[in-house]
Amino acid sequence: MPSILLPPATIAEKAVKLSIGDTAPPLPGTATHSITLLAGYLGGMAPVIANLTLATTNITIIQTTLTPSGAISPPSRIGLNTCAAALSQIVTANASIVAAGAQAVALAGAPSPTFPVAGQLVVTQLIALRTFINTFLVTPQK
Repeated sequence: MPSILLPPATIAEKAVKLSIGDTAPPLPGTATHSITLLAGYLGGMAPVIANLTLATTNITIIQTTLTPSGAISPPSRIGLNTCAAALSQIVTANASIVAAGAQAVALAGAPSPTFPVAGQLVVTQLIALRTFINTFLVTPQK
């Protein structure tokens, strides 16, 4: 029987998955598509930032629910430690979005030469976050 904390974990995973843009061609409002917008990168990333906020909210719901028990994984299926690790990855991704946004307009409104790498780092971080949420927050609850 699935855990009562499975729905917020699933919502967090789907929010991150929608943010990646791993379709061909990538959909607008995703991290992959936003790289092509160059100076418009941060505007294109608005839906991604909103999705990361949704993921943060749902992981925080899980963390708040687990706090009274002090659950740590392992031995618990999910724990405060896995929630904290996921939230930490979201903070890192958000910081990378800000850094890539600065590089998107670094040279008189044009992208710096390192912008594509910075934008791709965000995509890589989101893929890792999605995998982490699936592996440590969704799958153990099924």
